[in-house]
Amino acid sequence: MILEVKPDKVLISPRRKKVHLFRQEMEFQQMLLTVQESLSGDEVQDLVFLCSDLLSLKYLSAVSTASELFVLLETRDLLSPEDPSLLLELLKITKRHGLIRNLCLDAHMQTRGQISSYRQLLFELSESITGEDLKNIKFLLIKTLPRKKLEQDITLLQLFVELEKEDLLNENNLDLLQGMIGKINPSLEKIIILYKTKNSEMFHAQETGNISSSAEAEWNNTMPSPLTSHSSVDIMGEQVDRLFLTEAAESIADQSQHLEFNSEIENESVTENLEIQKYEMEGDWRGFCVIINNYDFNACDLPERKGTDIDQKTLVAVFKWLGFDVLTKQDCSREQILKVLIDLGHRDHSRADCVVCCVLSHGRVDGVVGVDGQIVTFKELMNPLQCPTLYQKPKLFFIQACRGTSRQSAVGPQTNRADDMTVSDAAVSSDTIPEAADYLLAMSTVPHHVSYRDPNIGTWFIQSLCSNLQQLVPRGYDLLSILTKVNFDVSRKTCKYDVKKQMPQPEFTLTKRVVFPVPKTCPPLQ
Repeated sequence: MILEVKPDKVLISPRRKKVHLFRQEMEFQQMLLTVQESLSGDEVQDLVFLCSDLLSLKYLSAVSTASELFVLLETRDLLSPEDPSLLLELLKITKRHGLIRNLCLDAHMQTRGQISSYRQLLFELSESITGEDLKNIKFLLIKTLPRKKLEQDITLLQLFVELEKEDLLNENNLDLLQGMIGKINPSLEKIIILYKTKNSEMFHAQETGNISSSAEAEWNNTMPSPLTSHSSVDIMGEQVDRLFLTEAAESIADQSQHLEFNSEIENESVTENLEIQKYEMEGDWRGFCVIINNYDFNACDLPERKGTDIDQKTLVAVFKWLGFDVLTKQDCSREQILKVLIDLGHRDHSRADCVVCCVLSHGRVDGVVGVDGQIVTFKELMNPLQCPTLYQKPKLFFIQACRGTSRQSAVGPQTNRADDMTVSDAAVSSDTIPEAADYLLAMSTVPHHVSYRDPNIGTWFIQSLCSNLQQLVPRGYDLLSILTKVNFDVSRKTCKYDVKKQMPQPEFTLTKRVVFPVPKTCPPLQ
């Protein structure tokens, strides 16, 4: 019979155990030293901000180096050689994946989620905000925080801390932040909306006792976190859009139940609510009007836009008559078009009533074409004007360009087209109006179709627009009514030698009526 011999347990002497722990501690400290040497001053402050819920601000305010932060975390047993998960979590949030690899930290280590989703939300926003956006945010806070604070070279994260000190910002109070971000960058506002929605659901689940640890983990995974790629902004935007659609569908039934009950009350106040407010236009100066006029497309083999100089001359005369300072730019590439709009957004519009931008060019379904053949989408045209001094003021765009190559037909006989002088502004082949208030985008044609230009008298749309502004502004008509008349006039036009038709299309998020004051001078044109 063979006897199984089991080895005795290996006993580790206290001395060996002490040496092992000492070596582990030294390796851990060396790792922290490597992290410290790899981080810039701004990155250290990022870590300090992320740890704001774990440590007292009294101690964090004095932290200037990573080693000082790590000492505080170790003192409070938040970081140790046995559990470096917080360090891994911080490096993941700040996207230092290369450093994680170099330190041989286990990327699959189970983190404990010690950094709140609220802190991660604020950090994500700070990473997505540009320097120009930060200037605009400071401008919006000029009456909320001490001017001395705003004039300092303060970062967005430091600005968040100041708002928290004033009790204007916390995980359950994001209204001020959402309002500012919505004005500066509407796409980032969707991240806040999603956070607030999920936070509300989480709170309800906790109150009713219907949340499990797995459900909480799943909820945390859907939060706007830097642990995902930057494209998460777009994904979350889609989630918010679906959320709103669902809520709208679910609310229809609820609203219908209250219609009968509320009808008597509404009927009593309907007379008071019939009057639609007008944008204020009290001064002698309306604002700036920029006209981008593209004629020469030789660089990209598109045809010259003969007759566009007539449109420019008419627009200059009419908008000067309306009280605008008119600036014209000729033959702009994509980069130059964007620069013109960015420069316009940087101007001081505090005394202006509104701003106007006219673009005369070739076009495609989703934007206009620069003389280099590169497209500028409608959204790219409008985004630069989301600036503080234009807040709640109308931003008016008039676009003379094709939006495709299809031709709108009409009933009528075919005729010889050899002498047809009317040409289109189509380029070889959708952005829509952004989710910001007070925009008007008046386009010369509907999507996928061409618009027409007569080399001798200009384009149908621009000439009709200028003519109707002349005739109807002195009579007190608002701009949308004037554009409806433009739609009517252009829709009735037909080329002498063909059955070509055109239908303009205004899109808008105006919240009030645009009524230009009657100019003191006579109309510039007859």
